[in-house]
Amino acid sequence: MSESDQQVEFHLNAIAREFVKKTQRLADPLKAATIYQETAEELSAALIQSVPVKSLFIYANQNAEGLKTQLQNNDADHALIKAKIEILERALRVKSVEYLREVVPINTNIAQHALFSANPKNASSQTMTTAHGVRSVHIKNTTGEVLTTYEARVMGAIQSLWFKKNVAGRPSVELKYADILNELGLTDGSANYKRIQESLMRLMNIEVTLTQYQRSKNSEYEEIAFTRLIDQIVFRRKVGTTNHYQYKFEIRLPEWLVEANREGNLFDVSLILMNDLKSYLAQGMYWLVSSYPDQSVTLELSTLAGHFHFLDNGEPIMQVYKIIERIKHACEELQAVGFIDRYEFSGKKQGLNERYLTVTKNPIFLNTLDRSRELPEQIDLF
Repeated sequence: MSESDQQVEFHLNAIAREFVKKTQRLADPLKAATIYQETAEELSAALIQSVPVKSLFIYANQNAEGLKTQLQNNDADHALIKAKIEILERALRVKSVEYLREVVPINTNIAQHALFSANPKNASSQTMTTAHGVRSVHIKNTTGEVLTTYEARVMGAIQSLWFKKNVAGRPSVELKYADILNELGLTDGSANYKRIQESLMRLMNIEVTLTQYQRSKNSEYEEIAFTRLIDQIVFRRKVGTTNHYQYKFEIRLPEWLVEANREGNLFDVSLILMNDLKSYLAQGMYWLVSSYPDQSVTLELSTLAGHFHFLDNGEPIMQVYKIIERIKHACEELQAVGFIDRYEFSGKKQGLNERYLTVTKNPIFLNTLDRSRELPEQIDLF
């Protein structure tokens, strides 16, 4: 267990013991329920005050499931374990405001083009695919791999580090694997290094055509970006070896992204919040919904399904009810972390066309970054 995890464990243990002491052996059920709620709220707030927010998130991601598993052990102190779970879960639900201390600016084009799949296990074997979402994208890759929302998170970390470390807005920035992991709120280690490196290579190797990259107001023409999300990666390897790489490397962003960053076509996301979203679809929807400045966002389900690669040539890749179930589950996850207050479906009762999802954000998540361009109308190249 890391030093950070040990710090959280120490405080969580102490607070859980206090919780058990204050809530056990109360004869009046109504009074017991009230004291339980008040104590849980008070002590979960105390936990957030006692440890750094990022440390709490990392601990929860690494240890929450292990705590629940301990309840199956008959010799364990079940009261204490349940108290730890209750305090930890409440602290994580209260964290909406804390998320906003760790936000990063993301380019709107990255979120609103249908770049990232929420169904990676059903990756296409085709080397060229077209995904029609909020903004359509054409993807070319020799291996047939897809970009998932894990790659989206890595790309978000790179964007954040570019803003923090870059000098004079140059395209290149020097990074370490540990830098990216820290932005993501993940623990340091070789397994995560390998996954980060694989994601970096996918981000660089996969060619994308952003169909609505830029259009000026009242302009006769609009720009279409044939590009990659990462222009170049420079690794350093010890001379005479085949695999002795430094953990430090240099990334060069494509010029279109650098220019967009300079001009402020951005919105805020919390990469730490994404750690609490277990499904790819919930992570992707968080990005997409965040890219809209309005509190309520309405999307047709056919657009949403296409955006996250649940359609192939306009046809669902699975039964429609399964897609709806995944969307509902994703919305429930977004509610659980406090990002949205509510969601509702409207329109037709069957199918995906003319059937809509409206999500209403928690007001504290409304973006304050200025948008320099209006959302252009959809066009199609092919």
